[in-house]
Amino acid sequence: MLFAENRAAQYVRMSTDMQRNSIAIQAETIALYAARRGLIIVRSYEDAGRSGVTIGGRSALQTLISDVRSGSADFRTILIYDVSRWGRFQDTDESAYYEFICRSNGVAVEYCAEQFNNDGSLTATILKNLKRAMAGEYSRELSAKVFAGQAKAVRNGFHRGSTPGYGLRRCLIEDGSAQRTILKPGQRKRLSTDRTILVAGPAEEIEIIARIYSLFIDQKFSLSRIARLLNEEGIANVLQRQWNDVSVREILSNEKYVGSAQFNKTSRKLGAPSRKNLRSEWVEKIGAFEGIVSKERFRQAQEQLRYNARAYLDSELLNALTAIWCSRGRISAALIESIPEMPSVNTFKEHFGGLAAAYQMIGYAPPFRRGRSSQVRMVIMSQMSARLRAAGCEVEWHSGSSQILINEELVVAVVAGCATPGGGKNQWQIKRSAWAKPDILVAARVHDEVFTVVEDYLFIPLLFLTNASWLTISKKRRQRMEAFRSATLDPLFALCSRKRIGLGNASHA
Repeated sequence: MLFAENRAAQYVRMSTDMQRNSIAIQAETIALYAARRGLIIVRSYEDAGRSGVTIGGRSALQTLISDVRSGSADFRTILIYDVSRWGRFQDTDESAYYEFICRSNGVAVEYCAEQFNNDGSLTATILKNLKRAMAGEYSRELSAKVFAGQAKAVRNGFHRGSTPGYGLRRCLIEDGSAQRTILKPGQRKRLSTDRTILVAGPAEEIEIIARIYSLFIDQKFSLSRIARLLNEEGIANVLQRQWNDVSVREILSNEKYVGSAQFNKTSRKLGAPSRKNLRSEWVEKIGAFEGIVSKERFRQAQEQLRYNARAYLDSELLNALTAIWCSRGRISAALIESIPEMPSVNTFKEHFGGLAAAYQMIGYAPPFRRGRSSQVRMVIMSQMSARLRAAGCEVEWHSGSSQILINEELVVAVVAGCATPGGGKNQWQIKRSAWAKPDILVAARVHDEVFTVVEDYLFIPLLFLTNASWLTISKKRRQRMEAFRSATLDPLFALCSRKRIGLGNASHA
């Protein structure tokens, strides 16, 4: 019989700095220790390649502590290779805290490769705390050595990191001079001692970078507008994903594009939160490699970025809206985004709480106001109810309600909105009035100018509806929902008619 006192669990952890303490070596030592003491290992908790300075990310240790705390642990002893495998916590009290949790729940912690028994004696307590302090100090010293090595490499003009960025490639160099091999995206160096520098990438990517600078500096395109343009043309960014404001800004603001190697712009040491460092703390080498953007163009881009980031006065924004109204005869979010010199739609939202509030302050009434969407919805629902009743369907609908009950079982809701996505974005936002989800949501896309003209309908089933009252349909999502789109309401009428026939057949049966 296997008594509870004989049952043990092992915790093993391997970090990249301690290859000699591999999982296999730890497990072998623990197994010998258990055999000598008549313990049977019934559970194993393993954290592979994890730093020991914090418990974050160490899922196995977290699970172990949770099992012990909850009382679900079916063992009385935890076997660990040595004190450092339990953790290199920077605060020795944290290491003691987790061990205390185990001990207070009737589970002992034993270190198999240490020269002392963890029996609570004065000698064991002193040695254990000394080992904990040494383990934490080792991490601090290792961190300092690694940082010094990385900083030295950057000061010598070498590239530190894996992803070079759009329009750039990593090149292995030999003996600090001769270029050797251009690494492909994701390709690793053969040796850890190999060094790389950045070089120009494919000509087509260089052309895209030059175009981004031209659009931003010469044509005053916003970051979001440049991103939309590149996405519409099917051009992927460095991660083979769609562009956004952040990826465009990276092209315009990172000094590696003028040939500078930089390091320590942000830091996150020994499990501490990441922070941005002052320029004086950066490690950099100017002219480390040949840039692909001229210093003058880069300077112009920085000036434009600072200009765009300046704080607008409310009067400036309202004057800009008035200027559009006078010159174009109308204002819309898409029109605002299409004019390079105009602040973004988000700027108006931040200052006034929304475009509608800004419109009201200059006395502009858009063709499709919020109230109009309700009017259009009521017209559509009235027409829908009349046609369904004419087809013999049972319809329960009260004027003013946003939902219709058809044949006592199918709930259909209707919403209406402008066909052009708001804010010039590649998405369309619509709002449902009721919190309860309908079986089918009929979303009518109404023409921007002639709001009585419905361009098409989307028949969105319950499965696609979110819990929130707002539903966002992006361009990509709308493509996936193409099967639910129709120019008329005929598919809904056909569905309801078939339902009625089915009910009728069932009653006759």
